[in-house]
Amino acid sequence: MWSRPFVRARKPVGDCEQMRLSPTARIARSSHRHRNLHSLLVRAAVGFSKTSTVPKDLVTPKATPKVSQVQWTAPLKIVHYPDPRLRAINATISVFDESLLALAKDMIRVMYEDDGVGLAAPQVGVNVRLMVFNPYGRERPGKESILVNPEVVAVGGGRWTDQEGCLSFPGLQSPVERYRDVVVKAQDEKGQTVSLKLGGTDDAGMWLSRIFQHEYDHLQGILFHDRMRPAALAPIRPGLVELEERFAAAHPGVKIQRVGEPPAPAKASKGF
Repeated sequence: MWSRPFVRARKPVGDCEQMRLSPTARIARSSHRHRNLHSLLVRAAVGFSKTSTVPKDLVTPKATPKVSQVQWTAPLKIVHYPDPRLRAINATISVFDESLLALAKDMIRVMYEDDGVGLAAPQVGVNVRLMVFNPYGRERPGKESILVNPEVVAVGGGRWTDQEGCLSFPGLQSPVERYRDVVVKAQDEKGQTVSLKLGGTDDAGMWLSRIFQHEYDHLQGILFHDRMRPAALAPIRPGLVELEERFAAAHPGVKIQRVGEPPAPAKASKGF
């Protein structure tokens, strides 16, 4: 993700309201020697429901490759649509070391510099299953969450639509439909298993659920405009085409998936 461009139109698009976690949400933080990083586990206690069936596009691919060492180059910078790395397969992380933690910390830096509340590794050109987020944004450092190899194990609560933006789509926002509730299994930066229930009937839980689903889509090679209804997609289509043309001019010969085109089979990214 995710620029902080929205929340229920309480402020103009582009200036997201800082949301408080409801008293009905229980939050557990596990601190470690890097004091600015915390694993934020949220269990929404009111109105949470789930179904037993996970939609196919939210299931982690069985053929996902594994990496024993996360390779990346600092400093990171945001990858913009339609860079093929946003559609590539993202590998499962099998080693939890200082390099992984350093990557997560630099992702948090980039997220804050771009005024975001969430960021997935492919958005900085690193095709691994890693995301970071902070529902409060850069005004509340120390509330960050790091999720490694997340999996969706249940969804529920029906669907709801709200404005979304994305750091990989500068200047573009439009309504996106998401599940209200989502149950997640993941690992933290130390490799410990964590379970999360995101959603519920309060604004804070629904906000967290939406952030997670947006970032999780990136790990699945799904971009936010893929989930837009035609009426929501139409206003930003010219902006998408402009980004496509800009990328094509800067990277001649690189094959890209343009808006409206059927997806090509995803492949592991080798850069370009």
